[in-house]
Amino acid sequence: MENLKQRLLTILENSEWNETDRIWLLEYLESSDTSVLQKIMQDEFKKDVETDAELTDQQVQKLLRRIHFKIKAGLGSGRLVHISLWKRVAAAAAILLVLGSASYFLFFNNEKKEIAKTNINTLQKIDIPPGGNKAVLTLGDNRIIILDSAKEGMLTQQGNTKILKLDDGQLAYNSLKDPSSSPGATEVLYNTITTPRGGQYQLTLADGSKVWLNAASSIRFPVAFVGTERKVEITGEAYFEVAPSISPNGGGKLPFKVEVNGKQEVEVLGTHFNINAYSDETTINTTLLEGSVKVTSLITNDSKLISPGQQAQVNNLGQINIDKNANTDEAVSWKNGWFNFNSAGIETIMRQIGRWYDVEVNYSGNIGHETFTAMVKRSSNISAVLKIMEEGGIKFKMDNKKIVVLQ
Repeated sequence: MENLKQRLLTILENSEWNETDRIWLLEYLESSDTSVLQKIMQDEFKKDVETDAELTDQQVQKLLRRIHFKIKAGLGSGRLVHISLWKRVAAAAAILLVLGSASYFLFFNNEKKEIAKTNINTLQKIDIPPGGNKAVLTLGDNRIIILDSAKEGMLTQQGNTKILKLDDGQLAYNSLKDPSSSPGATEVLYNTITTPRGGQYQLTLADGSKVWLNAASSIRFPVAFVGTERKVEITGEAYFEVAPSISPNGGGKLPFKVEVNGKQEVEVLGTHFNINAYSDETTINTTLLEGSVKVTSLITNDSKLISPGQQAQVNNLGQINIDKNANTDEAVSWKNGWFNFNSAGIETIMRQIGRWYDVEVNYSGNIGHETFTAMVKRSSNISAVLKIMEEGGIKFKMDNKKIVVLQ
């Protein structure tokens, strides 16, 4: 118990929380008895405000509003904003009381307004469950397999490659050791996996490379890699962990290439990276976590190398911009089961919500300039995400799978 209390105090005393601390705190709040945190909060509150009264839910909300105000006051000024221990404890406790157990760490800025009271009953009456592991596999002979309803085990064989459905949401391509054992083994066959809005899927290619597909995305790939390169094509968003591969002819490592929307090519040898290439986004973003990649615009033929922690942004004209201090946690949060909004505008957030919950989003009136910082589990119902927006003063009207964002 004492170790738990010390860990909580250590996190709460920090002026900033890193990813590990935030996730640890969230897991504690969701899965453990929070009495230790509540006791810390009460003790620190009494010491700071010199009262014997218990801290009520209403007081917690008032404290959270004060934290919002202090942070907003320091934005853009270059000044550090100090948040004392009891206020950070109050913010942590308010995670459950104000935002619910599915989300945490909300702040909004740019517009100085009070946090609106959430219409919880409305959100609960009209709710939409999260997306899940859903995808369609199109084989080289144009046969179609609905992966979410297919049974685990061997689905079929293409050339000399067996296609296996593993655990829910995972597909693997295993090449036979003896290529001559399968007719048509030398023929290059292509498969395509497509996820719908509200779907995601994981794939292990024949070379051992792993691919995660986000909602409304696709990947076209050979069932077995032959020749001097490994090449796939994607739309939407995908995260790659590329396995190193040696040329069978002794010619060194085989490069791995990803063609994106016919506009961009990413070339790697062995690395971890994410590509966001949704057609309704303004740029194609390639974010590198490990290794090194070369990003080439197929419009201008311009190429740039990026290093870990950097992001290449290619606009519709084929121009490449490099963000040398990219937020890699934000870029791959979807693959790890999270929404990660980092000073994101309402339209950016609603595009992600629309894809994952398969809802149509429309806007009524002028959209404000509020930005939100929050993390929400993708396994949450849509009400948990919209609740965060309403805490920041955004109103919604829901009709089945249609959402109208109100002024």
